[in-house]
Parts: sequence; structure tokens; C-alpha cells
Amino acid sequence: MNSTALPLLTVPLGLETHSRARSLAAQQSTVEKGKRVYLNALAVYAVHSYLKWLQIQTDLQNSDSWNLVKATLSDVADLVITGIGKLECRPVLPGESVIPLPDGIENRIGYVAVQFHERLDSVQLLGFASASDGSNPLQQLLVVELEPIDALLDLLTRLEEAIAFLQTSDPVAVQVRSIRQTQSLSEIVAKLEYIYRTCDELEWRYAGSEALAGSPTTAGNTRETINEDSSELQDLAEMLLEKLAEIWQNAA
Repeated sequence: MNSTALPLLTVPLGLETHSRARSLAAQQSTVEKGKRVYLNALAVYAVHSYLKWLQIQTDLQNSDSWNLVKATLSDVADLVITGIGKLECRPVLPGESVIPLPDGIENRIGYVAVQFHERLDSVQLLGFASASDGSNPLQQLLVVELEPIDALLDLLTRLEEAIAFLQTSDPVAVQVRSIRQTQSLSEIVAKLEYIYRTCDELEWRYAGSEALAGSPTTAGNTRETINEDSSELQDLAEMLLEKLAEIWQNAA
């Protein structure tokens, strides 16, 4: 659904927010870099304010976009959603229909497009796009293809429910926790949610086992990349996705 067909949510930006963003921008090496850091910081704060209003906990201070060193080194506009993952909040200037995404953005659960106008006392949340799989990161967003911002709330709910399940004493959850290595539960859940949305149910065991093993997955291209000795992991992935599907469908 095209998000521009619905009234856009307006988020005010106060003087304190501008002051913090200007402080980050003033320490950049070029005017162009300063402008980008400034807009990134404002976009992130707008999404933070919206989620705070909905009582969704964020960690603005630990987001790279509000860290001077990290904001200087890369074009980053991330917002940490506590216990769930990172959103990328990209500013959209007047007249832009294509939103380029910089290289090096990793482990995002999705993207929020933030519309700027000539006056910077407020912005509008233009829409949302879910993250793709890790092997094919998005290069750009098209404004006409953005989902309504409510899609972000649906995603956060699914991820929160899945993480809560993986922290229970259910045998499947216990087994998943016992085999995970460097991946956090939020990383695993984000991959499984992507599989749930994009893969045929027949592919769940194969794509899911790659997710549990820490490998990237793509819809329709999973069987060839799974080793024959991983049947136990495939069984676990299938059971886990079936349980998550039941949770998500019951909550819908």
C-alpha cells in the first residue's frame, strides 16, 4: 500500500533537538557533511519522539547517529530500539522520490523515511520499508513503494513477541538458545521474521537453518546451500518457525 495515500504523521522538532543536531554538524570537516549529519540527527530524533509517544523504548544515546565519532565516520541514521534492534531513519528532502541508502548499513530491522520541508520546525513520517535479507542489502528506497508507518509497529510487535518466546522454557526456545553462538536473539528473530514474510512454507526448514547457523538466506535459493548433515538444525528451524507463525497469526 502506498503510504502517501494516507495522512502523514507530523512530528515537531524543538529548539533543544536542533541545538544538539547543530553541535554534531558543526564539528564536521565540510559543509555538505555537516548538513548530512544535521538532517540525520533530526530524522532519528523524530522517530525516537514518535516511538516514545507510543511508549516504545529506544536508546537514542547509544545510537551511532548521535555519537560524534561514528556520525563523522559514516553516513548513519540509526535508532536503537531497546531489546529489538536498529532502525535506519533516512531524511527525505522536498521533491525526492528515490532515497539512496549508503553502503555499510548492516543489521537493520527496517527503514523509516522522514520527510523534511523548507521549515525545520517539524517533519513528517513518510513511510516504512522492511529490511531485506543480509545477502542482498537494499541500495535505495522508492517513496511510492513505502508502506504506511503502521507497518513498523506491526514489525516491532512481531519481533518483540518472538524474542519473548525465545526467552521462555519451551523446549524449542531452550534448544535455540543452546546452539546460538555469536548471534543475539534479536538478530536471529529478525532473520526468521524475514523468512516468514518472504519464503514459501516449504522452504522454512532450509532457510531457517541458515538463519540459526548465522548464514544469509534468500527466498527460493536455500536448498543448495544447506549441508546434508544439518537435518537436526533444519528440524529445529522448522519447529521454531511453526511456533512463531502460530504466535504471529494469533496476534493478528
